[in-house]
Amino acid sequence: MKTVDTLVKDIYEIIDSGIEVHEDDMKFLLSFIEREVHTFFSKEEREKNRKATLRMSNIGKDKRKMWYDFHEPIEQDLKPNERIKFFYGHLLEGFLLFLCKVANHDVRDMQKEVSLNDIKGHIDAVIDDVVVDVKTSSSYGFKKFSRGELFSNDPFGYVYQISGYMQALDMDEGAFLAIDKQYGDLALLSVEDMSTLDASKRIDELREVIAKSEPPVRCYEEQVENNGNRKLPSECRWCHHKYNCWSDSNNGEGIRTFKYSNGYRYFTHVEKEPKVEELL
Repeated sequence: MKTVDTLVKDIYEIIDSGIEVHEDDMKFLLSFIEREVHTFFSKEEREKNRKATLRMSNIGKDKRKMWYDFHEPIEQDLKPNERIKFFYGHLLEGFLLFLCKVANHDVRDMQKEVSLNDIKGHIDAVIDDVVVDVKTSSSYGFKKFSRGELFSNDPFGYVYQISGYMQALDMDEGAFLAIDKQYGDLALLSVEDMSTLDASKRIDELREVIAKSEPPVRCYEEQVENNGNRKLPSECRWCHHKYNCWSDSNNGEGIRTFKYSNGYRYFTHVEKEPKVEELL
């Protein structure tokens, strides 16, 4: 019987050697693609994703960001290119599960619904009796999986997510199966019992935060430049709530945004005026 720790090696071997794909495995892949295509064009799915809800996939989100999701939601209509990006990410995840099956590993319970503390989620799969969450990643983000850095740097709350799945299924073993979208490298990062977080307690904490009329303290502190200017840290730059969250910055004027050659910088205090274009 195969075990999950040889998963990446076994996948590489069958790709190198070449095999005859079983009809059932091919049907699985084609069925996955068909389902994703329907979801991609579904108006119902788009409307469902607009409403802020507690889900297993977002319980690791910063508490202040979660508060804003519920109290000051921002409508986010994804652009066509963004929808395409997420679509081929989902296809890659399905292809990885297909490779696991072709490599003769035991793959079951795909998209099984689980519940913890009245919060629902859907696991990617149980492979060789281990809860596996499949992730597609940039080359930069892939290092967190290949080097095991995720446990100390987890901005998307992936560890809380898989911990919730493990608690819901009463399983002690979990793992992330990650793929570098640019180069195709694979990595398996095991989540041992000692590395998991108390997802049930986290859900209770988030419910308390959401119920309050005021948001909790900010997630991150400003960065101070040598000239005395203060700007948002990288964790805040991509947040949709940054303008509301930092509305008291610059003496109540809010964030000031300047266009540098390497991207935008969002200032919370301007001591020395930048010599680049300001976006008004």
